[in-house]
Amino acid sequence: MKAITTTLFLLLSIITLAQSPYEKAMTKALEQMHENPQAAAQQFERISKAEKDNWIPAYYAALSNINSSWGQYPKEQTLATMEKAQEFIDIAQSLSPKNAEIMVLQGLLNTCWITYDGSIYGMKLSGPTTALYEKAYAMAPDNPRVVSNRAQWLMGSARYFNKDVSPYCSDLDKAVALFEQEKTSGFEPQWGLEGTLKAQQDCK
Repeated sequence: MKAITTTLFLLLSIITLAQSPYEKAMTKALEQMHENPQAAAQQFERISKAEKDNWIPAYYAALSNINSSWGQYPKEQTLATMEKAQEFIDIAQSLSPKNAEIMVLQGLLNTCWITYDGSIYGMKLSGPTTALYEKAYAMAPDNPRVVSNRAQWLMGSARYFNKDVSPYCSDLDKAVALFEQEKTSGFEPQWGLEGTLKAQQDCK
């Protein structure tokens, strides 16, 4: 047992040592995302400034700021994180146009704005957000984050108008199946299963 533990430790050490500075920084930032999204956002921002041709760090900087924009902080702080998220969505889009993953981020950020002040942003952003998700779905119908977040957006809209959400439950089932089949490499987006499973609870 001791020999196996020692071997695993040496293997992990070799893997860690074999990482490039970019990989080490991204790994550290991704580890921070759940515990401290704001610290992760700052780390991704630093990486993005060093990786000027790479959309992935800007993508995660935007996602980390979005994760801090759901009303868990005071309004002034929420406003700052939403503005920061938009800044990095714009950077990511400039580096990777017509990217369905980035469209999902824009849809999520629009939802943050509506949550922040529905009286101002509800009417302004509801239509464009639906159009954005439909565009992303047309481009990437087998992307689990596209399928799941589109369904969750439509379910939220249905709830607002006191309509049945069950028509969208099959889309969540499809998203879960796609998450289970998903094969990603490097630091490509791979989040979303946990939120999808939680959204499925509304279908039971």
